[in-house]
Amino acid sequence: LIDKLKEKRQALIARTVTRGLPPEAAKAAGLEPNPEMKDSGVDWLGPVPAHWGEDKVARLFRAMKGRNAAQLTKEYCATIEGEFPVYSGQTENDGVMSSIDEFEFDAGEDGYLFSTTVGAKAMSLMHLKGKFSLSQNCMVIAPISNKVQVRFYYYHLQPLFQFERGLIPEHMQASFRMEDLYQYRVAIPPKAEQRVIADYLDQMCATVDDLLATTETAIVKLNEYRQALITSAVTGKIDVRGAA
Repeated sequence: LIDKLKEKRQALIARTVTRGLPPEAAKAAGLEPNPEMKDSGVDWLGPVPAHWGEDKVARLFRAMKGRNAAQLTKEYCATIEGEFPVYSGQTENDGVMSSIDEFEFDAGEDGYLFSTTVGAKAMSLMHLKGKFSLSQNCMVIAPISNKVQVRFYYYHLQPLFQFERGLIPEHMQASFRMEDLYQYRVAIPPKAEQRVIADYLDQMCATVDDLLATTETAIVKLNEYRQALITSAVTGKIDVRGAA
């Protein structure tokens, strides 16, 4: 069930960020429910609504790494603890390695995109807001164009990154470089439509995430019950003499 829910989430995102909202949702948002389509000429995108643009990531975003990334180890950060998170290429704790008393980036309310750059979880995306710093094996992707709405591209880049990850042989360690990112081509819907799509996906993905959380909690509870049942049976707390 968890695998199916994750597949459903990925399919929902991929379809919506390349084809636009489903007809009923588009109509409710005041958009054309069945827009004319065109070939984007980009392998991972396929056909897109005819009124959408398309360009290289390099014209829309700038990638940055932390100036002090090598210095910000877990051990060093423990000596300057504070309120500002330090993100790294780790994936536990939502990528937060430590919190310190200074920051390098201020992403504001619109935020920056964040990606891991090395290893099994390379190209894992997050949307970061506020003030933070970066340790190693990660980068932020900041908008440089007024054509982009960051939350939309948080979703839009996910199927692109998944496509690119699929091209890396399994025996090779994945590595994600800035120059790779800059060569990718993405769609550019009108900015108002980007906001509507991002809002729709926030809502729909939250529903799927709630189901995932409920399922994962049920698994934990069932495992706890299973272990308690075994323990009770083998220690004589349950009378099993009539079970046969």
